[in-house]
Amino acid sequence: MLTFKEKVSYGIGRLGSSITMDMADLFTGYVYYAFFGLDKDPFLAFLALAIGKIVIAFTSYFSGYISDRTQTRWGRRRPFVIIGAPLLAIAFFFLYSPHLIISLLGFENEPMIVFTYLIIVNSIYQGTYGFLLTPFQSWMPEITTETERLEISGYQNTVNLIAFIIGAGFAFLLPGILGGSAEELDLDTTNNIFTTLTNKQVLTIILPMIIGFFALLVIIFFLPSIVGIKAKEVFIPQPNIREELNIVFANKNYISWTITRGFLSVALSMTMGIVLTWIDRALYFTGIIEYLLFGISLLGVVFCGFIFWGKFGNKQGKTKSYIYSAVWMAVWMPFTLVVGQIEIISLLFPTLLQAIIFVIFAGAGVSGFYLLPYAIVADIVEEDERRSGESRAGMYYGFESIPLNFFQVIGYLIVGYLLQENFPFDIPTLPIFTDWQGHTYSLGLIVWGPLASIFILISVIIFWKFVNADPLRES
Repeated sequence: MLTFKEKVSYGIGRLGSSITMDMADLFTGYVYYAFFGLDKDPFLAFLALAIGKIVIAFTSYFSGYISDRTQTRWGRRRPFVIIGAPLLAIAFFFLYSPHLIISLLGFENEPMIVFTYLIIVNSIYQGTYGFLLTPFQSWMPEITTETERLEISGYQNTVNLIAFIIGAGFAFLLPGILGGSAEELDLDTTNNIFTTLTNKQVLTIILPMIIGFFALLVIIFFLPSIVGIKAKEVFIPQPNIREELNIVFANKNYISWTITRGFLSVALSMTMGIVLTWIDRALYFTGIIEYLLFGISLLGVVFCGFIFWGKFGNKQGKTKSYIYSAVWMAVWMPFTLVVGQIEIISLLFPTLLQAIIFVIFAGAGVSGFYLLPYAIVADIVEEDERRSGESRAGMYYGFESIPLNFFQVIGYLIVGYLLQENFPFDIPTLPIFTDWQGHTYSLGLIVWGPLASIFILISVIIFWKFVNADPLRES
């Protein structure tokens, strides 16, 4: 049994790291494409992000397995948190500092150098995230009882919501801070917010300060769990990896859920990767107020969605909650074909208003995806422990990361293809589209929504037919 202080200490642990991951998923591809020299090769930017997801897949799996086998005076999971938190903070800071490091080496304006830098630093960041978070999440079933788990999951969901509000909020705010629409940005002109600084100075001074602050939060919010949790862990004999994998694969409910979540992850990674470029290049946002209003609308509806889907799930079960939220999201995503693209509608309703209406309706479904997965997996882990008498939380949480991150690789590669206007070796690309205002961009910037809906609906079908999301309620 945990004390209230220990529950809160564990529940808030992910806040700093979740903020950085939300910012990384939304902002990294965009900023390297728009500001750091990969504007002619967006596919390279998203290829580097895809490689990072492959790295996190394997580090998550092996850190979960190794932490199951680890026995130290500080326990199994705590050493991974002690080592991983500062490493993650450092890697996150350097992820957004290529202009500082590369210029010191004298390799400015060389896309392949930027691409190589992004591969290396993003892989370190993603790998460290898996090294840290899988053991940390695997800690929960071993230090809590079933009755405590829902309460702590509630704290984590609240923390995830706060992290999303902060991380996504700053991700939507930063393009405006950096000077508005990157397509026409002159780095040598005075920034419209920091009136005494040029846009280049904002990029090299203000951005590292903001990123450094969030990097520091990673360490700060893991400290209470490192220091404050005294609960005794439930130790099990060192497992055999082949036997453990056989047990995991034999759990059809878990495998079906992993595949379900994987297809939804394709849609989510596509959305996270392209949305900033969409509002920048297709909707043509030009000022910080537009980015801010769009971000506030998204965050507000996600917050309300958390409350709604939480209450709905408690009454109707996780199965109905997941299906309804995912279908709702799938219905609204194809409207990217319409938002800002029809002249008569845009003359009556400004593009910003259309975008806000779209994000309000589509965002209501996104919140369900963020709310449910932790509780569903925790229930599956608990059900397996009741049946087998052994705790293998690290294996379950670690294995899950491999297929999920490979699905996200698919999403990032799709985004890179959708944005790329010219490939070498005559690889076919999507046509260049001209909207009613005369702006030109890849057709991919408006067709990504319907493509995301296809993956969402596939996930719903698999979930509906094969997944039991409420095994403890039934037992």
